[in-house]
Amino acid sequence: MPVDVAGGGYLGVGLETTHGTYIAPTAFAPILSETLQEVRTDSYRVPILGHAVTTGKTPGRQHIAGDITMEALPGLMAYFLVASRWGANVTKTGASAPFTYEAHDDKVVHLKDNKRSLSISVLRAGIDFAYIGCQVVQTTISFGDGGVPMVTYSIIGRLQSDEHTPMTPTTPAELPFSVSECELSVAGTPRGDVDADSAEIVLNDNGEPRFNLTGEDRADYIKFGEFVGEASFEIDFESKADYAIWIARTAQEVILTCNKAADQQLILEFHGAMYDTFEVALSGIGEQVRASAALRAVFNVAAGEAANLQLVTDQDLTL
Repeated sequence: MPVDVAGGGYLGVGLETTHGTYIAPTAFAPILSETLQEVRTDSYRVPILGHAVTTGKTPGRQHIAGDITMEALPGLMAYFLVASRWGANVTKTGASAPFTYEAHDDKVVHLKDNKRSLSISVLRAGIDFAYIGCQVVQTTISFGDGGVPMVTYSIIGRLQSDEHTPMTPTTPAELPFSVSECELSVAGTPRGDVDADSAEIVLNDNGEPRFNLTGEDRADYIKFGEFVGEASFEIDFESKADYAIWIARTAQEVILTCNKAADQQLILEFHGAMYDTFEVALSGIGEQVRASAALRAVFNVAAGEAANLQLVTDQDLTL
């Protein structure tokens, strides 16, 4: 039996041409962790038949669910963007590299057809797994050790496949953004008084598997619900300027910019965001007074959307 540590594994992704039909990896993600699993809702039979024990198990519904955490590299992020709800409106510009992939929160409440999906191949302890029909239902951007941006994708898929065969992973050409290449701004222009040493931004499309009586035990498709965009961070508390914005319920822009080079950029913008909470307290005799703030994206009439994401990369995907 093979025995291995996690470092011997890998995770590869490929954009499916046909939803739910396996395609071999065309890129390998520099992941920190993954939790993809097949989720089942089988029913145990408990009829009264002369014994006080379960009689057996009846197969129920099944789908794939889990999270993938990796370095925020635009080339790999483009795959997951296309396979998300936002992929319904993603555009690609550039006759040659670098290419710009741009998408926004979709106005369509319910999407069923024409959504792209991923085949995700995972090698664990020398044993291969493949998950097909996978789509992104939530994206979380955060900052790890040293301020390096990370991204976590919450995935829902149709089923596990036995088609995957082990491959030799390739290392992405892109390198992680450093802390000096990332900037968080509020109100549209960088402000020194923001002083956020870290942040978390969540794009949640509230997706869930949809099961129909189609003669299969697998999810028919992924249903998306209300889009909720949130940003949270801690800032130095030096005046009541931001506190007053919270009190007044004033909408403002929140922009995260990561720029390593002309061919490696990540720009995420909330066109209008309102403070959901703004908390400040005296926490300890020697502690710096800081405020914990959380904002929620709201629809901006002028922009025609609530949020926008741009990825600039040499990665050439066929949309």
